[in-house]
Amino acid sequence: MDIRLLGPLEVRTDGGREIGVSAPMLRATLAALALHPGQVVPVDELAEQLWGAHVPSSARTTLRNYLMRLRKLLPGEPLRTVPGGYQLQVREEETDQGRLRAALGRSRELAGHEPAGAAALLDGAVRLWRGTPLSDLPDCPLRTVERPRLTELYLTAVEERFELKLGLGEHGPVVDEIATMARAHPLRERLVRQLMLALYRTGRTAEALSVYREARQRLVEELGIEPGGELRELETLILRGDVPAARPASVAEPVRAADAAVAAPAPAPLPVRGRAAFPPAIATFVARAVELGRIRARLSDAVAAPAVCLIDGPGGVGKSALAVRAAREVADRFPDGLLYVDLRGADPRNAPLSPAEARQRLLASLGAAVKEVPADPVAAAAYYQEWFTGRRMLVLLDNALDSAQISELLPAEPGCAALVTSRSALTGVHGGHHLHLSTLSTADAIAFVQSIAEGSAERGTPAQWEKLVELCGHLPLALRIIATRMAARPRWSVADWTAVLRDERLRMDELSVDDLDLRTSLTVSIEQLGDVPAARVFPLLGTAAVLSYSPEAVAELAGCPVPRAREALERLADAQIATSPRPGVYVLHDLVRSAAVWQADRLPPQRSREALAGLARWCVGSLHRSNAPLALARHFATRYAQGAARFAKGRSFRSVDESLPWTDEVLEDVLALAAQLAEPEFDSGEELAGRPLSCFALESVRALETYLGLRLSWRAQRRLCELALAVGERQGDVFAQAVAYGQLGKAAGQQGEAPRGMELLERATRLFRALGDREEALGTMMNMVPTLGSSGRLAEAVDVGHRALAEAEELGNTDSRAQIINNLGRCHLYLGEHDQAYRLFTSNYEAVTVPYERTIAAGLLAEYHLETREFEEAARWANRALRHSAEQPFDPFVAAQQRTWLAAALRGLGREEAARAEESRAKAVLDDLNSRENLHLRVRVEERYAIG
Repeated sequence: MDIRLLGPLEVRTDGGREIGVSAPMLRATLAALALHPGQVVPVDELAEQLWGAHVPSSARTTLRNYLMRLRKLLPGEPLRTVPGGYQLQVREEETDQGRLRAALGRSRELAGHEPAGAAALLDGAVRLWRGTPLSDLPDCPLRTVERPRLTELYLTAVEERFELKLGLGEHGPVVDEIATMARAHPLRERLVRQLMLALYRTGRTAEALSVYREARQRLVEELGIEPGGELRELETLILRGDVPAARPASVAEPVRAADAAVAAPAPAPLPVRGRAAFPPAIATFVARAVELGRIRARLSDAVAAPAVCLIDGPGGVGKSALAVRAAREVADRFPDGLLYVDLRGADPRNAPLSPAEARQRLLASLGAAVKEVPADPVAAAAYYQEWFTGRRMLVLLDNALDSAQISELLPAEPGCAALVTSRSALTGVHGGHHLHLSTLSTADAIAFVQSIAEGSAERGTPAQWEKLVELCGHLPLALRIIATRMAARPRWSVADWTAVLRDERLRMDELSVDDLDLRTSLTVSIEQLGDVPAARVFPLLGTAAVLSYSPEAVAELAGCPVPRAREALERLADAQIATSPRPGVYVLHDLVRSAAVWQADRLPPQRSREALAGLARWCVGSLHRSNAPLALARHFATRYAQGAARFAKGRSFRSVDESLPWTDEVLEDVLALAAQLAEPEFDSGEELAGRPLSCFALESVRALETYLGLRLSWRAQRRLCELALAVGERQGDVFAQAVAYGQLGKAAGQQGEAPRGMELLERATRLFRALGDREEALGTMMNMVPTLGSSGRLAEAVDVGHRALAEAEELGNTDSRAQIINNLGRCHLYLGEHDQAYRLFTSNYEAVTVPYERTIAAGLLAEYHLETREFEEAARWANRALRHSAEQPFDPFVAAQQRTWLAAALRGLGREEAARAEESRAKAVLDDLNSRENLHLRVRVEERYAIG
């Protein structure tokens, strides 16, 4: 057996046949045992790896069930139950991590006397790596703990291989490889040293020194440390021109075949990078032979230039299935990977992905860290293309909206190719090969259904078969679902099915070949699931205007336990009705979702409302809990904790790296649900912790206030505030109106619209005071200070700041002092009152403890020293601010402003090149913000009040 863990989990027989382990928790269980081949894994340890600290009471029973299911899948009965635990009886070399570890150990033995043999071993070993380890496992402690360990094992092998190659004088062939790895892992000093050495030995001394300078700057900024001794010593040797020569490759010993075999991976007929993200091919695929032949011919011609095939046709015609099939058939011509992204151009409820969003998803599937992608769009596009350099990869861009959406995503490297599907003909793509896909002919449609239903031709007359495919609109998606139901009910005749479809047509009033026709066919398929959780869950998926579903969210929609919701979603996924792009997330094809919406409209109104209420409560509870990992001021932490207590159900988060990406992902769904629930029909009731469902926008924008500030997601913030304001005005809810005005006013001030910002903030303050809510009124007053300052009204800003400070002290609100004092000090600084500003800044820096406030306070001290032309001190404080900012995510303005101050200090010290670099980084941050929010900001990095 061959178990592969250095990428998505794969299991193969000795003959190379892949064993499908589809259920997420089964994969996790198998991986946990495979990571310790031949060893006994105690039950308690296994449970903790799968569920963490909160192991369910039924864990032992569940584990027994998992093991029973795995025994049915794995050949040779390798799973044993032993006292206290379980054992996977496989040898170390039957796992790719075992082969990598063995190759690494053997190469170290050979390195002293056979360095070429050692290098050859590692050549094979590093090819075992297939991307992010365990990437298709569900979110569990096992993945969190083991992924860094496996990554470190791989990187160690990579570095030792480079070391051997450089020692053999093979610096030329590996310099580009080292550069790619160093870019991906810029804080690994060994890779930086190896890149410097390779560049120097290939005559690129200036580049080698530039690599050192960039590495040092990054280490200082991100970790607050200087480079290690080896790196500093190499820089000195390069400057002196005294780097020792490498051992010539010609004198290296040849590798022995027996040694090379140690690291040889098992045969891999389909080497796909990011396999979990690429859709599986449909097993039964008929017709389209001509189209497949044309695509294969086109993709075969990708040597001199990248090949691009553009497939267009109406919804449901089978564009995606054809593209996936074609990609899988030619996968051997693209040994470096198949990539996939759904561009959502055919989604009726959710906006298409922007080119930047799509590029980020593709880079993630390649293993690129999000933080490594440049903020500047031009640099990001170049970074994306670098991943294709020297590789042969195929990219499938599914459901494209137009040519502009895909132009930056097409690979430019010869030997690579792209398949693009779209409902529209993408005529703006230069050099693309167009293929229009129409509905199936009657003969092909009948053959399609009969091939899936297996041996069913005798179940109806030719005329009945023709009627059946006609009622399905000749569309492959509808035909596939009906055929699957027919295969499960061999006693039903074709006439029985046409009768079912006719009944549906009567309920729908008419039947055509557009989306309505397909919804009818899909409705039949769902009803034919029978009395199982999936059949009951499916209509509820159409009640809420959301794109994706998790088992926890669906459990609240359906009012059932989470395991039952997960079982229903898995059943829908197995039936090809839903898809699961990654563990724990389920989505419906746009046409399938139309069927769900159609069915939801026929549920009893009270049932639909209960489903929406359950989802809304879970969503708000999760949004409040997403703030838990953040270091927050007391009043924000208290608000979110109280919110989590009011909404008892919701997802929990262990870290910022978990909570912020999740919120990024669900934000569009939150906006869609808020718009849906803001309708007057939801104004009555108390389902939302004592409030009506129409208050969902208000609850969400309150729970998201810190997140919206960190991300500066003004579009989402404005939309939620507008919905909360409309509902508040309709209901006479003064608090909702005040919250909306306050957040809109702060955002307007941040965007450089100071007059409008002041108008909104003053209105919010009056409303909060009318309610007797002094704490909230204080918050809006605090935001007035930077808003006034940004418009040059410094005296007024000082007056408001002192009044806000007095009120904070009267209320005992010590948390607000830091922000007020920072903004007051800034006003005094710009009024020329330097001594007073300095006293405020220094006392505030010593007093604050929250990372955000420490960053701001240190940055303002840098600005003070810029004003007094003490550039060395200014640079010191700016660097300190940047180090503080690494403690927690910060909004783009803060990052841009700190770099602007550092640039000014460096320029004052005569370091013009470094100053320009910092300014470029600051500009890139704001340009990205402008692009993301689709705004034309009047804010510039050189303005004094760029932050609030």
